[in-house]
Amino acid sequence: MSAISLPKPSEPGSKRNQKGRRLAISGVLVLGGAALAMGLIIGRISSNADGNPDKRMSGAGDRLAMSLAVGDCFNSSQHGEVYTAAPVPCSQPHDGEVFATLALTGSTGADDVLAKQSYHQCRDRLTDYVMDDWSLPHTTGVNYYYPTREIQQSGNRTATCFTADTDGQTTGSVRVQEASLTTDQLAFLRLELASARVFKTYPHRGSVAADRAWSAKMAATLDHEADGLKAATWSAGARPKVTAYVGELRKSAELWRKAVAAHSDNSYWARSDNAWNQPSYKYQRDVRKALRLTSDLPATSFGPPF
Repeated sequence: MSAISLPKPSEPGSKRNQKGRRLAISGVLVLGGAALAMGLIIGRISSNADGNPDKRMSGAGDRLAMSLAVGDCFNSSQHGEVYTAAPVPCSQPHDGEVFATLALTGSTGADDVLAKQSYHQCRDRLTDYVMDDWSLPHTTGVNYYYPTREIQQSGNRTATCFTADTDGQTTGSVRVQEASLTTDQLAFLRLELASARVFKTYPHRGSVAADRAWSAKMAATLDHEADGLKAATWSAGARPKVTAYVGELRKSAELWRKAVAAHSDNSYWARSDNAWNQPSYKYQRDVRKALRLTSDLPATSFGPPF
């Protein structure tokens, strides 16, 4: 991997943007069940106005669309510029599955503002719903309905987040049911999910001080995951793979701590480069194979954009 020159302190954000492009190509570090190869492997998520690569079902929703609850599957239709929805059992062919609802912030905004806010907030909620993003089909997309102005004026400022398959209707839920997992699988996914949650708090528009604070959190959560993995009881086949992965997580945590301890901004960026580039993906994939979890490289990424 070629080196990238450090940005001047007066150029906030430029380093992160460069790093995102590098990771989108190489996918060298994975931090959890959110397909996190730093959340950017095979970047399916585009950088257009609202960040949504599949707009065919996203936009303003009517009262029926806005009344959907988390876990609902539904079929959708469009009337002019507004979408409506009819709930159906997830066991039947359906257009979408609701995985979160969220309160929109700020004053009533233009559609493009609502679209961007809805997508970025929805994207970060999917991991908690599905538990294991690696299990998602490669054609899964994050979609949303935001309330029309009329609905907003009545006091409803809630967006509805849902998955939809870019190939059309699908059958069954994208949610991984805990009852279907072995004790080992559940323990592993829960620890990975904890790291994924911290990763998603990355201050991609923050200051160097905010980056340092996040780096300290990353170091702590990686140590927490390593401690949990080490303490758990694993099958004979999984134990050596878990042990190797724990070693990589420890190395990553130590590199983040070194970045936090840097005496200058340039030194911080140089040391954080080392942390970003710590290669743990192979080890994570080995653990997943040993635990009989999906181990194919995920093609969909829901980490924060850099």
